[in-house]
Amino acid sequence: MKSKLSAAFTIIIILSICLLTLGCKPQIREVVDTEAEVSIYPLPINFEPHVNIPEPKVEEVAAIPAFTPSPTPTASLIVSPTASPTALPASSHSVPAPIASVLPDQSGEVSIPVLNYHSIGVTQGNTLVLDPKKLTQQMEYLAEQGYSPLTLSDFILMLEKKKPAPAKPVLLTFDDGYIDNYEQAMPILKRHGFPATIFISPGTIGQEGKVNWMQLKEMHEAGWDIQPHGMTHPHLPELTAAEQKGEITQSRRQIEQQLGTKADIFCYPYGEFNKQTLAILKEEGFRYAFTIRQGRTTSSQDPFHLKRIYVNSEDSLLQWSKKL
Repeated sequence: MKSKLSAAFTIIIILSICLLTLGCKPQIREVVDTEAEVSIYPLPINFEPHVNIPEPKVEEVAAIPAFTPSPTPTASLIVSPTASPTALPASSHSVPAPIASVLPDQSGEVSIPVLNYHSIGVTQGNTLVLDPKKLTQQMEYLAEQGYSPLTLSDFILMLEKKKPAPAKPVLLTFDDGYIDNYEQAMPILKRHGFPATIFISPGTIGQEGKVNWMQLKEMHEAGWDIQPHGMTHPHLPELTAAEQKGEITQSRRQIEQQLGTKADIFCYPYGEFNKQTLAILKEEGFRYAFTIRQGRTTSSQDPFHLKRIYVNSEDSLLQWSKKL
């Protein structure tokens, strides 16, 4: 019996020595986190629109509110290009509703998204040209989600805190006076009873691809506000002060004479301006001016540096809705 126990004990000792000698180690399984959130709709980081127009010139202008992240301008004309893109979902119903805009009380800051449209049509490779189907989906989205498109006069009153703002205000703007704004955009907006603002250069009125005065009168009757965008859509900083003054004042005079409406809200052609531009606008009694800097318009912004949100034709409905 003693010999059997001794043999068993010997075997146990030998096995233990073998295990230690072989360096047996427990296997560790790497754990992969399968819960990590992956965005199906990555938002673009390039805000440079692929447009068929010359690059804007940047001029030095003092005390201009900064874009995010804030630059410190020696001053500057501020040209802030815009957004970039992916494909449009099949239906606006598939896009989750945004968090409702909650405006502060009348003593706080007012914040309103101002959408910046251009041409409405079908042109590949130009982010300025939005397919009418996408515009239809965007307007349906605004209607379904309870947004309230504003007239320009109401927008100004709300910005100045002289009129209560709805929970989800938005201003629709169209630049350059393309004829498709009359042929395509106006009927789409009309279905929902939405007003809009169009910035035109009177020197181009009636040219190929541009609206004429009769069409502008009809648009005005349909709730569109008509405002100046320079007489010939020039690069203002390249002009002398006298030339700039002519472009600005003549564009306003033409609109007021042709339509019998007040035209004192300016939109910088190509988003460009300099100190002379600002001085002329103020001297001539303009009240506000829109840039192409990206972001919401707020009551704390300089009235001549108002921001807008560029509508990139390649953005999906979700990407577009996230900018509101």
